Parts: sequence; structure tokens; C-alpha cells
Amino acid sequence: MPLVAQVIVDVRTRDLDKPFDYLVPERLDGRIQAGHRVYVPFARQHVQGFVLVVRREERINRDLKEVAAVLDELPLFSPTLLELAKYMRTRTLCTWLSALQAMVPGAYRARGVRRYLVRDDGFPVPGDGVIDGEVRDGALWAALRSEPLSFDEVVKKFGASAVLSLEQGLQGGWVAEVVEAQDVVRAKVVPTLEPTLPREPLAALADERELRAPRQAALLRALCEAWPRPIELREQGLRPSDAVVRAVVREGWAALGQMQAYRAPVAAALTDHHPRRDLTTYQARAVEAILQKLEESQSGQVGDGAVNSVPTEKLPWIPQTRQRRAQGLVLSGVTGSGKTEVYLQVIEEVLNRGGGAIALVPEISLTPQMVARFTSRFGDQVAVLHSSLSAGERRDEWERVRRGEARVVVGARSAVFAPVQSLSLVIVDEAHEATYKQEESPHYDAREIALWRASAEQAAVVFGSATPSMELFHAAQVGALGWVTMPFRVEQQAMPNVAIVDMRDELKAGNAHLFSAAMREGLERAVGSGRQALLFLNRRGYASFVLCRQCGNAAQCPNCDIALTLHRQGASEWLECHYCEYREPFASTCAVCGEAAVRPFGVGTEQVEQVVRELWPSWRVLRMDVDTTRRKGAHREAVEQVLAGNVDVLLGTQMIAKGLDFPNLSFVGVVAADTMLNLPDFRAAERTYSLLTQVIGRAGRTGVQGETVIQTFRPDHFAVRAAARHDMSGFYAQEMEFRRAFAYPPFCELAVFVASHEQEPYARGAALRFERELRRGLQTEQGTVLPAVPSGIRRAKGQFRYQVVVKYVEWQQVQSVLQTALETVSARMRSLGGRCTLDINALRI
Repeated sequence: MPLVAQVIVDVRTRDLDKPFDYLVPERLDGRIQAGHRVYVPFARQHVQGFVLVVRREERINRDLKEVAAVLDELPLFSPTLLELAKYMRTRTLCTWLSALQAMVPGAYRARGVRRYLVRDDGFPVPGDGVIDGEVRDGALWAALRSEPLSFDEVVKKFGASAVLSLEQGLQGGWVAEVVEAQDVVRAKVVPTLEPTLPREPLAALADERELRAPRQAALLRALCEAWPRPIELREQGLRPSDAVVRAVVREGWAALGQMQAYRAPVAAALTDHHPRRDLTTYQARAVEAILQKLEESQSGQVGDGAVNSVPTEKLPWIPQTRQRRAQGLVLSGVTGSGKTEVYLQVIEEVLNRGGGAIALVPEISLTPQMVARFTSRFGDQVAVLHSSLSAGERRDEWERVRRGEARVVVGARSAVFAPVQSLSLVIVDEAHEATYKQEESPHYDAREIALWRASAEQAAVVFGSATPSMELFHAAQVGALGWVTMPFRVEQQAMPNVAIVDMRDELKAGNAHLFSAAMREGLERAVGSGRQALLFLNRRGYASFVLCRQCGNAAQCPNCDIALTLHRQGASEWLECHYCEYREPFASTCAVCGEAAVRPFGVGTEQVEQVVRELWPSWRVLRMDVDTTRRKGAHREAVEQVLAGNVDVLLGTQMIAKGLDFPNLSFVGVVAADTMLNLPDFRAAERTYSLLTQVIGRAGRTGVQGETVIQTFRPDHFAVRAAARHDMSGFYAQEMEFRRAFAYPPFCELAVFVASHEQEPYARGAALRFERELRRGLQTEQGTVLPAVPSGIRRAKGQFRYQVVVKYVEWQQVQSVLQTALETVSARMRSLGGRCTLDINALRI
């Protein structure tokens, strides 16, 4: 019976969001299965596709095109990952293609290369007007007889004049054009030399040539040592064209070949010896609780006690597959309590049982130190996956995982899709972080995907954090997740002493400086004693904006409704938009009134760095923010500099506030806590508490009492005071009351629809239409639809943006209505050149 494959074609349009049937030719029968990547004809072109289903049909009563090629030896997607793509499509309302491409590195993108060859059915008779025999029998045709050549190769080898001959051959029908699929980023191969004789004869030949051909002897001994495996020529300092290599091949002692070589990620080069440590009582309890969860997930049984209970609420972000609830727990440990050691020892047990593990980190800046600790314990079994790797490195690491050569994956958000064999454990470190939510389509949350995979693959999930999110805290309260605490630091190390400085009092006392007296004293005490200090400000640039003090004009981005940020680097000054990256030179003369009265307002990390260098010119200062870490490997190099003791003061944004472990760091200064509190976000208090708690926890982790100074104009805010007192339960109690009173997460989910268009009436009209569609389709008890309004930033990157927010508790009750409304409005907006997005389980509005 004929074999038919259902294929999702790689064409980015929602109109084609469905599988297409293709006939599998006999030559590919047995080589193709669900999950394979294929090359297929589509319309007037060839495109990449992904196979969802392969089935036999007794008869085919429709015209089907054939699959042209299978692009990979092994399927890219396991059956479980194909099911996950289906879940993502219904959960995030994305397309099949978006879901599938989110799971694999971008290196797996094929493009068509047109090649030309002489047809097998002979040439036309000379003199028939097509082409003369002299040209036909020339060097070009001899080359095309031996191998197909691309157009570029023809021109390179035979010159532009060969194009006319090639066109004549195509018109005459005796030159054929074929399309081959070629990955944009291919596997790296290196030349090898493989022994063709047994080891003993090779060793005898080496001895025989020791004096008269020492280079041959050395190469033969290398072959003996590797026998029967091939050797890489580059490791011997040789090339295939070298005389010694050609001599050994000519004599028949070895044969040239090729093998795939993996490109090692730069991030893995950070050295950090991390020996196995004895566990504290609380660490041992945590390890036991996690392993109990793992046993429950694999046995299908549900335990009881502190780590498990029957959930009293159904939470839409905790998925269930195959009638199995995901087994997960929250590991709530204070900063410095040794959560990483718990992870390592649990993974060690998982590996001993033949399983695999994924460890997620929220920031690329955290990856080098985490990778170093994991590789020091597990060696080459660790693979690294994150966006700072090159496309080739990501492909190679992913291949190592798919082939089972690496059983532990460390990476950022997208690493949750890694094809780990026998997946048993997923660790989500710093699980409170918003960066686990994808902001582009598909709008997936890696924490939710981790739970789905755990449910489908009989694994367990650990959400580790010193400041679990309100959603995690609530899930544990209602019994949907387990809860384990580690309330003390390792080695009886005390939590840092925290002082809150009211900057209003500093101003009254005549101190208008960036630093309070307490901040200066703390910095000098730390650096003066040979320790390190950290300064935190979650705002990059030199100044937040520039303002004319004569007319009040503030420089605005021409593409976005936002003020331009002032940047300074040496003698250079410029204004920059942090949304669209628009730049213009800074001028002290106002463009509106013409007065030389433009001055900077607000503080950024560049200004903090300048002030520190002016006050203490001998100190070694390092700034870490987006502007200083764009270059590949910059995160790793910065962390190495701090660990090596080459930095006195580390300053930066939130990338230095969490997860990093600097043993010699004793003082932390928060320059302005108010920058986070004053954001128009219902999560502002939670984010402030979390960031303050995390950055406070960087101080005093090894052998010295930590000290922190928090500068603020709102010293009585409950989030600031709770962080200073290390009072997690007090913060959660007060914040939970606010969320419940106003029906915000975790007591509901949010879906945020955004319509974007370069003309404001179209964007506003689309949002109003979406709102009307929802009000028609949703019952009052199913959800609450908020009115269409401009987004927080009304115009960004030249696009006006209007939004509609929907609150709901049961996703299944609103899914079909939201999907229908989205499809209706999106189709119209696409025809007008606009765009619509819908973020399910949105973290912000």
C-alpha cells in the first residue's frame, strides 16, 4: 500500500496552518517516520517541512506530490515532542510551524540549491541548431558529466561566458536542473585517517620506518594507539594533502575519511572546581523530597505529607497529560542555602538510574558559572543550550543530546525542549523570573512546558528560588505542587545585615550626592578590607532622559512614545531608544527653543560607574549590563574577572542581582530601589521584593558577615521592609490580599491581545473589534473583558498599539471564543498591513 506523510510546510502564514499530504516514494519507504524533517515541493518552489504522521492508504484517489528528500538520519522530534507541539498550539494559539520551530535550533533550516548536470538520455544530434559539437564537448560538459554544479560554481570555474552555454543546454533539454536541500548551518566535518591493517602490522611498519621515515613512523604509531578508530588529522598537525599522509594512503596502510566534529561552546570554558559536599540537614531533606517526587512520577502513585497533597484548585498553568498530574515541588531556599548542591546530588542519582536531566537558568549571565559547576561534576555528559552560542554550536550541542551522548542539559528558556533521552528531572532555577516566559510567538512559559514534559515523560520538576513567585506559592498552598524549605545558609553563615536609607533625610541634611553616607562607608569598609562590593541599579545608560530647563522639552524617540536615554562613553555622548535602537547625537542646545539649557535627569549605570571612579580612582570597577555584555563570551569573562579578584566594585543591572556566587563579596548597595516600585505594573511590589532579596543575598556568602544598604525615597513600603527583614511570609500575606481583592494572578489568568499598525485608527479599530467579539461570545461567569485601551507604550518601532485584557479562571471555557476572535481580527489586520498578537497567561499588562 502507498505510504502518505502529513507534512507541516515551512511557510510562515496562518493561512497554511494545516498539514499537507505527500506521497512517500519507494526509495524513501522505511526511511521516513513521524518527526522527520523533509524537503517537499510546494507551489512553485521546494520548502522544508516537518512530518506529523505517516500512514498507509489502500488507494489514493487524489494527485499527491512526492517527498523529495529526508533531511536527517534521525527524526528531529520524538512522539512526545510532537504531542507537545500540539499542546502548545492549543494552549498559546500559535501555528504548527511556530510551535515546531521553537523546539529546535535555528540551524535546522534548509534552503534549496539549484544544480546542473548532463542528462543520462544522451545529447541532441549535432547541427540541429541547439548547440555545436565543439562547445558541447568542452570542459563545462565534461565537468557536468562527473558531478552536478551550482550556478555559482559554474561561473567560478568556467567564467561568465559559460552562462550562455548552460542556458542553451537547458533549452535543448540535455542539461537538467535539480534542486538539492542544504542546511544553512551544516554539521562540521574534519578529515580523518582510518587504519586498514591490524594493529600488529602497523606497529611493525612503524618500527621499520623509525630511522628512514620518522614522520611516517609517528603517524603509524598514532594509528596504532587509536586502532581501530580513525584519528583526526588536525590533532596530528596534518592535512590530507601533506606528503606523509599521501604516502601512508598510497601504500594502503590507511584510508582518508571524514567525521563529524562538535563545536564546543565557549561558555563551558569557565573553570570552577566544585567538589561534592556533605549536605546540611535541610539539604538532605530536600534531596529526599525530590527523589520521592521522582519515584511518585515513575510509579504513578501520589504520596502525602509536606511534599504532596491533593490539589484543592485546578490551575490552568499546571497541565496534565495521559490522566497524569505532573509531579513538581517548590524548593524555597534562602540565598546561600546550597540549592545548587541539591541539584547536583539529585542529578547524580538520576544519572545512576539511567535517566537524564534539564537544568534551566533565567539569564545567560548565569549560565557560565552553572555550566562550570555541572561540568566539574559530570564532565562531557553536560550540554549547553542558549542564544549566545553560535548557530553551529547550538546545533552540535543539540545533536549530542539527541544522540544520547549528553544526558544533562544546562541552558536558558528554550533548553526546556531539549530531546534528552529518558528524561527524569527538570530543574527550573530562579523559578520566579519573568524571563522564562517567551515574549514572541509562541508565547510559551518554560515552567509550564517543564510540567507538561514531566507529566508526559514520568519525570519530576523542581522549582528552585529564594523568592518563589505568587503563582508558585499559591500552587503549593492549594496542594498542586509540593513545598520544601531550606531556611538557613550553609555553614551557619548569617544572612546579611540590611540598612534602609531614607534619601529624603539625606537631602534634608544637605547631601544631594548619588551616594548616602552609609553607602560610602559600606563601600570603603568592604574594599578597604580586601573584600569586594556590588552596586545595583536596574537602569542602564547614563541618564534616564534629557530635558530643556528653559521650555521643558524632553527629547523623544521619533518611532516610539518614549524619551531617549542619554549614553556616555569616553568623550562620546548620544541619545538612544531602548526599544527600537534609534540613535542621535546629544546636543546641549534645545531643538525647540534654541537655548543651551538641555540637561540630563535620572541616573543609569554609566553615571554610577563615573561617580565611583571619580570618588575612588584607584579602585578596579567593572560594569555589567546589556551594553557591556553584547560581545560573545563577555558574561563569562566578567564573571571570571570577579572570581579571580581582579574587581573591587561590580556594578550593573538585574543580570548581577541573582544566581551568581562571589565568595569574596561582602557589601551590596542598592542605589535606587524606587525605580522598580514606580512601574505601572500590578507585579511591581513582587518584582521589587524579589530583586531586593536576590541582590541582598549576594553579600556575605563565605566566611564574612554580609552588609547591604538600600537607598529609597519610600522606606516604609512593605516590599522594601520585607526584603530588608528577610520576611518572605509577611510579604506574601500582604501581597496575596491585594491580588485577591483585585482578581489578579494567581487567582486568575490574563490574556493580552495587542493590535499594531502604523496608522492609529486601524490599531484602535482592531482592538475595539476584538473586544466586541469577546463580549458577544463570553458569558459573564467565564471571564472579564477589560475595555480596549492604548498599550503602556502607545507607539513602539513606528507601530501604534492598542490592547484588550481578558481575565479568566478556566482556560477551556474561553479558548474557542478567544481563538475565533483572534482569527477574525487577525485576518483583517493582515490585509491592512497590521499585526495582532495574543499572549496567553501573560505576566504583564
